[in-house]
Amino acid sequence: MNRARPFPLTGLCTLMFLCTATTSAAQAENPASAEPSPVRRALVVAYNGSDAPGMPPLRYADDDGVRWAETLRRLGVDVVLLTVPDAETAQAERERLADARLPTLTVLDETVDQLARRNAEDRAAGRTVDFLFVYVGHGRTGESGRAYLTLADGQLDQEGLYSRVVGKLDADYVHLLVDACHAAGVVGSRGGDPLVLRRLRRALEQEQLSGHPRVGAIFAESTEGETHEWSRIRAGVFSHAARSALLGGADVNGDGRVEYSELDAFVAAAIRGVKSPQARLAVRTFPPALSPSRALVGPAPEGPRLDLPPAPRGARISVEDTSGVRLVDAHQAAGEPLTLALPERTAYWLRTPGGEARVRRSDLRSGELPPSSPPEVASRGAAEESLLQGLFALPFGRDFYEGYVASTGVPAVDFSTALSPGEPSGVPRSLGLEAGLTLGAPPLGGRGVARGLALSWRAPGPGLTRFGARATYALAPDAWVDDATLQRMSVLAMAGLGGRGTVAPFAEVGAGWLMTVVDRPGRREGDALGLSARAAAGLRWKTGDFALRGTLGLDWDSVRVDGQRRGRWMPGIELGLER
Repeated sequence: MNRARPFPLTGLCTLMFLCTATTSAAQAENPASAEPSPVRRALVVAYNGSDAPGMPPLRYADDDGVRWAETLRRLGVDVVLLTVPDAETAQAERERLADARLPTLTVLDETVDQLARRNAEDRAAGRTVDFLFVYVGHGRTGESGRAYLTLADGQLDQEGLYSRVVGKLDADYVHLLVDACHAAGVVGSRGGDPLVLRRLRRALEQEQLSGHPRVGAIFAESTEGETHEWSRIRAGVFSHAARSALLGGADVNGDGRVEYSELDAFVAAAIRGVKSPQARLAVRTFPPALSPSRALVGPAPEGPRLDLPPAPRGARISVEDTSGVRLVDAHQAAGEPLTLALPERTAYWLRTPGGEARVRRSDLRSGELPPSSPPEVASRGAAEESLLQGLFALPFGRDFYEGYVASTGVPAVDFSTALSPGEPSGVPRSLGLEAGLTLGAPPLGGRGVARGLALSWRAPGPGLTRFGARATYALAPDAWVDDATLQRMSVLAMAGLGGRGTVAPFAEVGAGWLMTVVDRPGRREGDALGLSARAAAGLRWKTGDFALRGTLGLDWDSVRVDGQRRGRWMPGIELGLER
């Protein structure tokens, strides 16, 4: 009869306690940030009018203002909107314009004073305040070459921007998003003077470098110093791409927040496919010098979300409401999830190059699109067709992002603190702990079935990789010669790949320490220095804060029996609950 070497068996509870303590210590090394989310407020100024004789008013600055206000409110930002809508916008957006005020210098000063008082109250209470100032309208230069933004009764130049707005807000950080442009026809230029945005850029850079380390700025320009708008989406191209980024399209690490580098890279990807030199834009991004990784928004509060699990080929998707208002565009990268926060509607149109489908709000979280009909066909001019074919044509994901930030030198986001796809903001991140029940072949080639417990911990690595540890205990009663009971304990280091989404596949391998025990009345034998390796694959189903894991595994044990080391394969299954 083959017998294993005798040895003193230590308590199983001690072993499991040590494994648990090791897991907890490893988890504690990378705790989630304890910094509370800041209070976020925004002032959106959108004005169609022009102060230049012969220059036609803008067509969609007022529409952009409404969309900016709605987008930021969906993201949990307290927003004040200053705009004068044209007749069409006033009729279509009546409810969303209820609190809008005139975009005059007097109203601007009054609004800034009111918001500054609220910011001061929050800061006095110990809260951090981030403020977003968004301008959409004409950007021009005067006779003296001074760059300014146009308001209904005057001009806001670089000095006024900082003295009347930034300097008075009493916020911890101020983020400037400027879409200073104008358009005519289907695709036109915003800003007749090609020097406008170049001078504005220099002004923003100079101000930022000279005593404003808490101020950041984002805007776009073309090679001619102009930016563009598109009648199909009734919005400025840059503004629409930036809003799509903030609504989740740019959240490349899935942490619910959008940083400057993410917005920069997303907009760059969105416009990369535009072929026409007259329609191509370049994004200019200057994060606050004191905090280059400062988030612009996020995490978004509860509300309608579109959760798309990883797909083998990805997909370009547009979301409109039932009135035809374009809400968000994105191009999901292959193998990566996409979660978009959507403004509140009862139903939406989801459009892809292959079709379109009407989806109720209640069906969004399923991540499965209903059967689609052929896409709409419309006649468009050559310039608009260039935008239609080029915008959002390039998938945006981690590969593009990492290549982009490497080329620009801006700080990259942290990929170790990502939320699980579809996980609501405000919910604690997954701990990576799994407790499971196991069934499998007994050790040493014994008879019957071994049943046991497994405790695993997994942490996310680069891409889809996972790393962690696993401790197991299994018992096989009456499985050995003379009806001896077999016990098996192991501690393994693990590595693997895990998909993202509500239901996702995974695979992993591991190797480590093994202890095998033959336990009969009055006598105990075993090998405390065995080796074990494991290969496993299965499916993970996430539901709420927890996930169920079904696993098929194959373990290989190397145990010394009668002085010789012997290896044996043991198949098994496991059902686990992960948090």
